[in-house]
Amino acid sequence: MSRPPQRSTEDTLERVMDTFEAELHAIALRCSTEFRVLRKLARREYCERPLGPRAKIGLIVDVETTGLDTGPDGDEIIELGLLKFAYTAGGVVLGVLSQHTSFHEPRHAIPALVTRLTGITADMVRGKRVDVAAIEAFAADVDIVIAHNAGFDRRFLERACPEFATLPWACSQTQVKWFEEGIEGTKLCYLAYHNRFYYDGHRAIDDCFALLEILEHPLPESGQTPLAQLLEAVRRPNLRVYALGLPYELKDRVRARGYRWSSGADGRPRAWHRDVTGDEVEAELRFLDDLDRGDVVEPLVIEMDAYVRFSDRQA
Repeated sequence: MSRPPQRSTEDTLERVMDTFEAELHAIALRCSTEFRVLRKLARREYCERPLGPRAKIGLIVDVETTGLDTGPDGDEIIELGLLKFAYTAGGVVLGVLSQHTSFHEPRHAIPALVTRLTGITADMVRGKRVDVAAIEAFAADVDIVIAHNAGFDRRFLERACPEFATLPWACSQTQVKWFEEGIEGTKLCYLAYHNRFYYDGHRAIDDCFALLEILEHPLPESGQTPLAQLLEAVRRPNLRVYALGLPYELKDRVRARGYRWSSGADGRPRAWHRDVTGDEVEAELRFLDDLDRGDVVEPLVIEMDAYVRFSDRQA
């Protein structure tokens, strides 16, 4: 009768010794300039300490979809991950508060490439639906929504849950100065590697936990956290410059400069446009003046903030 507990104790001791030995090897490798040690990311426990009155609530979101090219008009969400966390106005992460995950069965079969990339199969999503009411309640108290490709995720979430169209958004891929900080890549897996951890990517909630970890690691040049830089960028409104009436033959020149085509949806101008900061707008207007645009109307400049940035409403 005493054998099972004894076996259990021996197994536990063996696991502890294996972990201890692995840690010794990791320490030895970290002491060498010839090796770089990556640690598997462990999900954080929920924050149990009371939050002060100045604490802010952030929501990290990630969607896995049936494709990457056509957007919500042609592709659908198959998995949704939401991770709510507390932070300070200065960009310090206080802890995880709660999480939400859900599958959604698309109208058409999940492409084989998507299944290979994410591991999400038809059996996993069969009969599942995104619960819009639950998501709205989950996001009701957040101060900012963060995605690592907000131009992609926001469009899908707004279509699935209109509440997300009323919230301010931030993009950790484009609104953190990764290159200025000496970090050459902006993909989530590369940033994880830079911060010496790895994780099971391309699953929605795992990507959310990985991004939270990245957001609080100090950047190598400034010493700021990525979250602090992100919040600074969110507080600065951008200006959108519309090149109204631009001749068709100039489209390649403006596209090479970073302009995107606006379809004119929701009454917005049907024209090529580019987002710039206040310090950059004069140079942008000079660029357009130098083009041989013929007899066209003057460029239009409008202000963009976190409530409409990355949204279908700005496209």
